[in-house]
Amino acid sequence: MSRSQQQVVRMLAMVPYLQGNDGVPVNEVAAEFGVTPKVIRDDLRLLMYTGTGEYAGELIDFDLTALEQDGIVHIRDAEFMTRPLRISAREGVALIVALRTLRASASGPELTVIDSALAKLESAVGDTVSAPVDVLLDETDPVIHGAIVHALASGKRLQITYATATRDEQSDREVDPRRLFTEQGRLYLEAWCLKAEDLRFFRLDRILAAQVTGTDAEDHDATPRDLSDGFFTVGDQTPYVLVDLHPRAHWLTEYYQVDLIEESDDGVWRAKVYGADWAWLRRLVLRNAGSVSVIEPDTLRSQVVEDARLALQAYDEPVTTL
Repeated sequence: MSRSQQQVVRMLAMVPYLQGNDGVPVNEVAAEFGVTPKVIRDDLRLLMYTGTGEYAGELIDFDLTALEQDGIVHIRDAEFMTRPLRISAREGVALIVALRTLRASASGPELTVIDSALAKLESAVGDTVSAPVDVLLDETDPVIHGAIVHALASGKRLQITYATATRDEQSDREVDPRRLFTEQGRLYLEAWCLKAEDLRFFRLDRILAAQVTGTDAEDHDATPRDLSDGFFTVGDQTPYVLVDLHPRAHWLTEYYQVDLIEESDDGVWRAKVYGADWAWLRRLVLRNAGSVSVIEPDTLRSQVVEDARLALQAYDEPVTTL
């Protein structure tokens, strides 16, 4: 079971436990559930956003003063947890679509659980969802997918072989898996890469091999990236540069937020490349000099030309020997 699944199960069990043990010290709650007091405090803060609505009385609440000053847990407004959950047809349809999406990325025993929940929801909602809703994801190797799911469930490290298509390269990596998610019709694995010493995203259709090791995966104290607004987030004010990408720079489309505009027969791709700021975009172009040509804006193109000129000039200056 993954860490997120463990948290959901723990929080579901925690509410009735706290209802029957009002005023229990947070340290006792942590000991009861086999985690640290910090984990319990984080769970409680998350539970405060949970309920049947969005207003006071519809959300679970806690006495934060008692929790922060005395380490005592007093739960409030959680009585609805003892009542059967009623959902509207609109909520039911949303859950069905979500479960179908989840099913497209599930494997093994998970499919049985998802299919059971889907059957119950579809029966309850009835004709409201009579029109088919299909969720299509890129195909992945079921053996590799199963190995990743097993590693997540057992908390083990993975040995993977990963391919970068546009650079025609393969690399062997050890990763500590964090979660699977779907984005834009593709399955991704978020994992701590021991080679990069950082969190990385790996497309499942580019993982050529995956083997579960006997080593326990480590947490690495890394905060997962917030994907609530999507994998790639571009706003009206996000800086971008219009460039021509020569074949050696095609790999940029896999690692950065890029809108591909045109693919010419000579292998040059015209694209918009987005970045956090203009300085980062300028450095990206300079690092790929000869493979990336700036079309616009003119100011950035002029800066790149001047920086390149100064760099070449430095090579021509005589070396002074002391």
